[in-house]
Amino acid sequence: MTYDSTRRGFLRKAGALGMGLAMSGLAAPYVARAAATEIRIVSNPGLENATLNALMDELGYFKTYDVNARIIQVPGPTGPFDAIARGAADVCMVSGYNLVLTRIEQGAPVKIVGAGMKKCALTIFAKPGGATTLADLRGKTIAVGPKLGLLHTLMLQLMKEKGIDASTIDFVDHGRNDLCFEAVAHGSADACCASISHLNDDAGPKVIGEGNLWQALPDCVFQTAYASDAALGAKHEGLVSVMAAYGALYDYLMSPASHDAFFEARKRAQKHFDDASAKAIWDFNQTQRPYSRDLSMTESDIGYLQDMDIGVGSLKRKLAFNAVADMSAARAAAKLIR
Repeated sequence: MTYDSTRRGFLRKAGALGMGLAMSGLAAPYVARAAATEIRIVSNPGLENATLNALMDELGYFKTYDVNARIIQVPGPTGPFDAIARGAADVCMVSGYNLVLTRIEQGAPVKIVGAGMKKCALTIFAKPGGATTLADLRGKTIAVGPKLGLLHTLMLQLMKEKGIDASTIDFVDHGRNDLCFEAVAHGSADACCASISHLNDDAGPKVIGEGNLWQALPDCVFQTAYASDAALGAKHEGLVSVMAAYGALYDYLMSPASHDAFFEARKRAQKHFDDASAKAIWDFNQTQRPYSRDLSMTESDIGYLQDMDIGVGSLKRKLAFNAVADMSAARAAAKLIR
């Protein structure tokens, strides 16, 4: 397994990738037999992806499934999709980018090939003494990311399903979800939609139980995996192997046996290790089992995402399942996992 990065400073900021893996003491990256087709896997250089990449390398699932992988890190919410659309990468296995269907509708030569984390690992936090129910959010300032970005879209969907008029809420762009959480902690917003990694945070914001999105939006697939049409055609066998490796990793990640490996990988991936955050992620993986060894998505899964995007205005029309998705590699991979 080899690594590329578009940002030299990433290793200093997020750690545990590329050269950082060797420096941190992980096993040397494995490169599969030369005859195997190289699969270029692109991801954002964030902490959760860094942890997964470190675990994948340390546990050797690419070797187990005979994968010759190149991990490419591209920052920004649109970065991985852009890289695949322009032919610089083959597949993104974990992405919270919520405009995939929009970009496909616009003509991008890409298909959704499966799911990463299936359950939404987000919840609603409110400042102490503030809102205690979703209805209390009316008239309040809610920190989310960019307009019609992932956090904003999911909040709009949540309000719709709970019968709350979203126009009564002031949604403000505070950037990524950790900054949204900080906005509430510092008093510049009344509530936010943010990662469950903050569940053990002692900064002050309190959870609105009705806003646990994995419970409130049970039909919403949180992270999709997507690949180029070219890779689906010319590198299908390699994609099957890649998806089998990730399915095996996810299955292991949700088992108690992964505890020590998970915490060690996260320590190497985070410059200043946050034990409370790591425990929140670990507990969520064990109790909610948000992943699946079978990465395939159903027509109903895709239909829900399309309806949600149409409802908020980011998608113009609903396309046929086969026009936006191809689950052939995911289904084949599920049969290989051992």
